[in-house]
Amino acid sequence: MNDYIGEARKRRQNLLIVEGNHEKNELFMLLFRCFPEMKISIDDIWIYGTNIYMLYDDIVNEYGEEWEEDDIDLPFIISKKQGFIPLRYKEDFTNIILVFDYERHDAKFSEKKIVQMQRCFMDSTDMGKLYINYPMIESYQNLCSLPDESYAEKKIPVTLRPGKKYKAFVRKDSVVNKFIDFPHKINDLLEKHFKIFNSKKRKKCCDEILEIKTKDNLLEQIQCILDGNIEKDLGDTAKYQLKAMINHVEYANRGQTYWQYMRKIFIQIIFHNIYKAVQIQCNDHFKESGKNKEQFNRINLEEILTEQNIVSKDYEKGFIWVLCTCIFLIPEYNFNLISEG
Repeated sequence: MNDYIGEARKRRQNLLIVEGNHEKNELFMLLFRCFPEMKISIDDIWIYGTNIYMLYDDIVNEYGEEWEEDDIDLPFIISKKQGFIPLRYKEDFTNIILVFDYERHDAKFSEKKIVQMQRCFMDSTDMGKLYINYPMIESYQNLCSLPDESYAEKKIPVTLRPGKKYKAFVRKDSVVNKFIDFPHKINDLLEKHFKIFNSKKRKKCCDEILEIKTKDNLLEQIQCILDGNIEKDLGDTAKYQLKAMINHVEYANRGQTYWQYMRKIFIQIIFHNIYKAVQIQCNDHFKESGKNKEQFNRINLEEILTEQNIVSKDYEKGFIWVLCTCIFLIPEYNFNLISEG
């Protein structure tokens, strides 16, 4: 049974089709809170539950081997497969975005298939736009400093498999991981350690903690948030632990809310990946002040995929350039959203 049964069909929505919970509940939850101008809700995200090669098979099953000649309706394919009532159709959506991992190690990997997918899904206002992350979506966290000059040359050997090895590698050295995880850690702390079991009360506390934007009287601010929501004998321990956590991620120390601070971090991540994408595609390390939009407009996702297929072809000596493309959603929507960076 799924969440869509019994709902009236909503038209003219945005739709994001992603592989799993990490994409929906971590990355895009943060991105859309940090960039509210996008007007994309967490409810606009469908979890497909498996990889791009299975999606390819589902398309073939519906449209046949010559599916490239057809007008593919992805919302129909996925809603039919997952049992949505009512079924959904691409005419219901203004934009359709697909976010999938490269998955070079998958048994179903096929250069031909993935190139077909990238070539056919290039327009979010038509059949959909596909963003492939290399080697997987966790690449957006693969920065060991901000800025990280080493990111331009960052690659992983094809032999580094399965995906969980890359995830562990990223988490170990990532400078942004602590910021990404922060809202979830606050929620877990309040629920599991400080017994705020009421989800509405806990969410209100979390939201207010993330909106703190000054280190002045920090303990008093936290106390006001917790009053009436936490058992008195846990109050002192909670406020000192929360103060330490807030100081660790530094946003209040900088006079910003968590969301304001994370927006600036995401802008840095986006620019790292713009420069990296152009480098992979054009073998061009050139950066010039004031030319950021021009660089972004040079990016061609199909050419990047072609280059990734070439450098990763040799199983023993091949490699994959680390690159996150799905965060290009933000400058694609409006480049001015990142111009402040």
